[in-house]
Amino acid sequence: MYRALVVGLAVVIACATAGRDVTGDGTSGDGAHDAPKFLDANNCATQPCDIPTQCGCGSGACDIDGSDLMGTACRAIMAPGHETSTCSGPTGCDKGYVCLGGTDASCHKYCGSNADCGSGPRGMCVIDITSGGGVIPGIPPACSSNCDPANNANPAVCPATMKCAAFTATHMGSNIDIADCDTAGTITQPASGNGTTCKVGTNGDDTLCAANHSCTTVDGGTTFFCRKYCTFPGGGGCPGTKTCIHFNPALTIAGTEYGVCN
Repeated sequence: MYRALVVGLAVVIACATAGRDVTGDGTSGDGAHDAPKFLDANNCATQPCDIPTQCGCGSGACDIDGSDLMGTACRAIMAPGHETSTCSGPTGCDKGYVCLGGTDASCHKYCGSNADCGSGPRGMCVIDITSGGGVIPGIPPACSSNCDPANNANPAVCPATMKCAAFTATHMGSNIDIADCDTAGTITQPASGNGTTCKVGTNGDDTLCAANHSCTTVDGGTTFFCRKYCTFPGGGGCPGTKTCIHFNPALTIAGTEYGVCN
């Protein structure tokens, strides 16, 4: 889904299956669904284990059951990844974290409310974990990132190879603009003149754009260029003589409206 411009946003994710899948079929080639069971003698709220309390798995982690993407199961922890960690499968994340994404997968914290997502303001408990278009029963949502699309270095909460980008999450039936980590490219926008193209085929590819830049169109998809994120009011952060233009509809994350320099 693209935002028409004033400016069109070239990347949009929602819940886990709309671009940040639960590592595909839940296995990711790392044998996650064959991980040994670390069951405690338990009275966990959810059986066989409980994600919010991490009850039932001893030294392992309670996560999505990778064998059928239905309910919970215990898995091993090969690397205790947190928000700044990439992952190639479920075992690359610590207790209470889930590996979301395809080629741009990173660890996201499970949550019950925004308060579980840190001090904010952009970290929100709004990424529903879905399979086949529906939320997986018994699986809590995950936190979006507290990163800032217009300032990738402050705070530095994305993995080193990734950038902060703007997406749309679908949570409890509502669309919510969020910040999250995405693959970072190298293309930037020159201080003057036309931006560098990021069009692949008939669409824009945001992963070609460097940190603080988004692959956007101002002409209905005829061209796509990497343009620098900026913020309102004031439209600050644009290089040279460029000005900050609005998305339509407005792109607002945690009370801050973002645009791009053009």
